[in-house]
Amino acid sequence: MSKKTKYLVATAAFLCGFVVCEFGRVYVYAQESKAPKWSHGMLLRSRKADEADFNKDTKKFGVEVFTDENNGNLIYVSETGAIAVVKK
Repeated sequence: MSKKTKYLVATAAFLCGFVVCEFGRVYVYAQESKAPKWSHGMLLRSRKADEADFNKDTKKFGVEVFTDENNGNLIYVSETGAIAVVKK
C-alpha cells in the first residue's frame, strides 16, 4: 500500500469515527442536582509500623463526611486532598 493510500484510509477512518461519535450520540440531560450535605467530621490518628501504641506524637488526619443528596452516597474528604465515595 502506498503512503498516499495509507493517509487516505487513515483520514477516512478519522472522519467516519467523528461522524459516528457526533451524530450517533445520545444526549442525556440531568435534572437539577442538589449540593452535598455536611454530615460530620472525624479526627483519625495513624501510627507508624514501629510505634507500639498511640502517643502525643502520633500523626492526626482530619476527615469531613458529606452525604450526596442526589444518590445517598457518602463522600469522605481528608485534609490531604484524598476523596473516597462509599455507597450507603
